[in-house]
Amino acid sequence: MIETTSFGTLPDGQEAHVFELRAGDARVRVSDYGATVLGIDVPDRAGRIADVALGFGGLEGYLGPNPAFYGGTVGPVANRTDRAEVPLDGAVYHLAKNDGPDGRNNNHTDAAHGLHRRLWDAVVDESEGVVRMTCRLADGELGLPGNRDLSASFSLARDGEDHVLTVTYGCATDAPTYVSMTNHTYMNLAGHDAGTVLDEVVTADADAFLPLREDCVSAGEVRPVDGTPFDLRSPRAIADGVDADDEQIKIGRGYDHCLCIRGWEPGGAPRHALRVVDPGSGRALDVSVTTPGAHLYTGNWLGDEGAKDGATYGPRGGLAFEPEFYPDNIHHPEWPQAVWGPGEPYAQTIVYRFSTVG
Repeated sequence: MIETTSFGTLPDGQEAHVFELRAGDARVRVSDYGATVLGIDVPDRAGRIADVALGFGGLEGYLGPNPAFYGGTVGPVANRTDRAEVPLDGAVYHLAKNDGPDGRNNNHTDAAHGLHRRLWDAVVDESEGVVRMTCRLADGELGLPGNRDLSASFSLARDGEDHVLTVTYGCATDAPTYVSMTNHTYMNLAGHDAGTVLDEVVTADADAFLPLREDCVSAGEVRPVDGTPFDLRSPRAIADGVDADDEQIKIGRGYDHCLCIRGWEPGGAPRHALRVVDPGSGRALDVSVTTPGAHLYTGNWLGDEGAKDGATYGPRGGLAFEPEFYPDNIHHPEWPQAVWGPGEPYAQTIVYRFSTVG
């Protein structure tokens, strides 16, 4: 059963909604405003339920500045684009200049008008246990070509003792365009209001990462993780690397980098990318992705008062893992390209598997 309730009224008079998906002991709440994950309630090793997704308690929080993009569907292009320029088919398209020195670069397409700021059309499919959402962008809207039909779907299922949240994204276009969407949910497996994630232990299926320039745009290098804080191939507490004496860690004030997830193939099935374990609660999260990379962000810049349940979020209060094509790939043709056209739609899947350990 999927329960639908009102989330409030937007400034233009349209109504936003909350859709609650249930499976076993787990509940996930999503909204058609921004195709946003509002909450994820899952049990710990003793069966105690807690919401592990950071966010706000009401619509007004998401209508506010929300610089952290809590839970939102980000795009059409996630992460940073050099000079806010997209060269495509002999033309140069211009995104909003909203990041970096003198605001010359782009981050997440458009903080004020991007997909996380749109009211999506939503349809509940009870037979499949899924909420499907769509959003249309006209040719030239948000600075990119093509009449684009974007989609997002959310489903929750029980698999043995595990609970599995699946998010799928798609985009069909009538002209070549640039699309690399992601979901920006922050997790704290101890509970969204439990403090920092420094004690959580992460393991990533990545042999390389993308270094950043000083302005946090991809430097154009694929660097092996060997001998760096980004070597997460064996379990490592976030606290062990997040303040390391490392040039790249200092640039991001912690982890704020794209990991190159091994085994990518175009059109491939979801493959395991990340495992996070909270030793205190015993909650564990495994994330599988279909994208070449995923951005690991330890919430280094978080700072929000008046979040849900009266929580205050500070730096390192949540961990975001954002599946994506390598940031700024449009300027690096040697990397997998996030360019799509008629007959070649964009389609990606993220699988979040919640479990417990003893």
